[in-house]
Amino acid sequence: MKQVLTLMLVVLTLTACKKSKTNDEPANDVINPSATVLASGSFTGNANYTVSGTAEVVNDNGQKRLVLKGFSSSGGPDLKVYLATTRQAGTFISLGNLKSTSGQQVYDITGMPDFAQYKFALIWCQQFSVLFGAAELK
Repeated sequence: MKQVLTLMLVVLTLTACKKSKTNDEPANDVINPSATVLASGSFTGNANYTVSGTAEVVNDNGQKRLVLKGFSSSGGPDLKVYLATTRQAGTFISLGNLKSTSGQQVYDITGMPDFAQYKFALIWCQQFSVLFGAAELK
C-alpha cells in the first residue's frame, strides 16, 4: 500500500509540473558582445521534460552572468534558474524565475561562487522539487 501511495504522489507531482505554464513568449535579452565566456555547457532534459540550448557563464565588465542561448524548455509552474554543485540542487544559488520557456536569457550571478564547485546550470520546478533540465558547465 505504501508503494502505491508513493507511486501516486510521484505521478501527481510530474503531472502538476506539466499543467501550469511559465511565460511562453520568447525572451530576447541582450548580452555585451565583448563579454568573455568562462564556462559553457549544453542542456539536456530530465525524465519527461525537454530542455535544450546552451548555458554560458560570462564575465561582462566584471559582472558574472549566466546566459541561456538557443534555449527552449517544457513549461511548468514555479520554474527557477539555479547554479548548483550537483544535478540534484542540494547546494545551489537561485538566479531567479525562469523568464520564458524559450529565447536568449541573461541572469546576474551575485556573490563570488567558485565555478569549480557550482558547475551545473539547472532549470528547477521549486514548488515540486523536480529537475526539468541541466547543463554541466566546463
